[in-house]
Amino acid sequence: MDKIKKMSIFLKYAFLLMLIAIPIFEFAGWILFDGDPESFFISEFLLTFDPDYLAPLTDTQKALGLLVSIPYAGLGMYCCWQLVKLFGLYSQGLIFTADNSACYRRAAWALLIGEIVYPFTQTAVSYIATMNNAVGDRLICVGFDDTNIGNIVVACVILAISWVMDEGRKLQDEAELTI
Repeated sequence: MDKIKKMSIFLKYAFLLMLIAIPIFEFAGWILFDGDPESFFISEFLLTFDPDYLAPLTDTQKALGLLVSIPYAGLGMYCCWQLVKLFGLYSQGLIFTADNSACYRRAAWALLIGEIVYPFTQTAVSYIATMNNAVGDRLICVGFDDTNIGNIVVACVILAISWVMDEGRKLQDEAELTI
């Protein structure tokens, strides 16, 4: 149990760091992007573009890009928050509780909804990033690949695990009440 507690403390703080880093990097990626696809600060949504279509973004484009990226980033942050809570429970030695199952379930739903939101966000970002380009150089991208499918499968597996853990917890509670 000591190993579980130590690793859980480490993971709790790692996910807490990610929770803090997501909005910082998302904000910096949009605000500091200078049009160079090799630049240090670039939103993950712009990484999939053909560099020929990218140009320096206006302040309006940066603000709109940040605005449409917020739901996807927010779901990632919510998922990280659920993992912070989960590993906090594990670090306290709480393994099979209703709160643990709820953390798994919420994180799985956030991941699943994030994969549904991603193509819409990518489409909006592609339009925003190229809306000031010359006619013929504008772009609308819609993408869905094996990474998205893999994340959906992982989310469904985590969701199923949360249900199994919750049923196991209920059975354990019933067994404790049985004389």
